Amino acid sequence: MSEINYNDMLHKDTIFLDINAKDSDELFEQVGERLKKLGYAKDTYIDALKKREKEFPTGLVTKFLPIALPHVDPENINKPFIAAVKNSKPIHMLQMGSNEDMESQYFFFLGITDSSHQVVLLQKFMQLLRDKEFADELTSKTDPGDMYEFLTKEFIG
Repeated sequence: MSEINYNDMLHKDTIFLDINAKDSDELFEQVGERLKKLGYAKDTYIDALKKREKEFPTGLVTKFLPIALPHVDPENINKPFIAAVKNSKPIHMLQMGSNEDMESQYFFFLGITDSSHQVVLLQKFMQLLRDKEFADELTSKTDPGDMYEFLTKEFIG
């Protein structure tokens, strides 16, 4: 399995802290359109996101912060990314594994081009989200540049 190069996945232009969606479909459309315009995602991305989320929900209720990690199969991605997204208010999602209801305001859209990285990335997020300082700092960021610096420090060191 190849190592994940987080430098290749973290980009200043994939941090969207200004999304105002009423539900997950609208969230996926707004984020998906931006990622397509920027060249990270293919035209199939939004439909693939919605379909996959219905089959395999990506919500996570962690100790300090509920989040979701929407992702699709590699053939829908042009180049790797982690898109950090904050919606204006929490929206309804389903939990990974249990399909139980939850609400989340924070999302990390994972643009994975090597499917062997999926599990490693999910584990990395689980590890970070068990840390209260990470959750507190994540939710305090309002500027995309600050969020980029913070994520770079957390993922790359």
